[in-house]
Amino acid sequence: MLALALAFGLHATALAQAPPAPATTPAQRLAAVDTTKLDTRDRASVAASLAAWAALEPLPAGRWLLVNIPAFEISLYDGAVRTGTWRAIVGKPKTPTPRFTGTVTGVILNPWWEVPASIVAESVGHLLARHPKQAAAQGYVREGDRYRQRPGPENQLGLLKLDFRNPYSVGIHDTPSRQLFAREKRAFSHGCIRVDDPFGLAAALFGPPASRDSLMALGSANPDTQRLALAAPVPVIVGYFTAEVADDGTLRLFDDVYRRLPRGEASSGDDCASP
Repeated sequence: MLALALAFGLHATALAQAPPAPATTPAQRLAAVDTTKLDTRDRASVAASLAAWAALEPLPAGRWLLVNIPAFEISLYDGAVRTGTWRAIVGKPKTPTPRFTGTVTGVILNPWWEVPASIVAESVGHLLARHPKQAAAQGYVREGDRYRQRPGPENQLGLLKLDFRNPYSVGIHDTPSRQLFAREKRAFSHGCIRVDDPFGLAAALFGPPASRDSLMALGSANPDTQRLALAAPVPVIVGYFTAEVADDGTLRLFDDVYRRLPRGEASSGDDCASP
């Protein structure tokens, strides 16, 4: 077909009518990388990331979320096509974010925070016992053995969290500590995943006519906790990939923040219910 098109001066038309090449998955793009020019450490990063993809079930056909821990990013995909990316904060090396899969079924505006036992023991229990007025000003309440934080500007989940069902009770949510997103390496949490633009992410999950502004206005108009259900559940992969191919085809290499690669082979690139 191309030869005929060239013969008759129809090159541009023929190419325009040709079916588009099918999109490739993150694993397929990474597998196509020529690693012969990479050093030992970077080849190990690519190999480890390919092994991590191979250990997963086949990717969902529709929309799905990918949290890449070493990249400090969360991306929304439609099949093999990435449609959006947001900066994320993940767990500290001492309280790492685990690798797992889960499902997002909705968005919760003005959430309560159920303080996990580890953080009660670490700080919140002491605050309530020794400085009850300060604790109350920050929204903390104790109900028997249950410690909670009211919705509001001090809430550690921020103004929005995803209704994210998973075996580790890891959350994806807003945060009042927004200054941390300016850091290049963002391993600061107790295991949960904080998002720099949670309302933008939520709007992308809902699709039009929902928007960042409309969701923020809804939360501001009603300070009570509200749950908004998605039309269909969205699968989530929380993974550890120290290498990936960017949308422009360049190889990205990330620091092995949890030191999971064999010693000496880290990339040269630059309690889970808690936030």
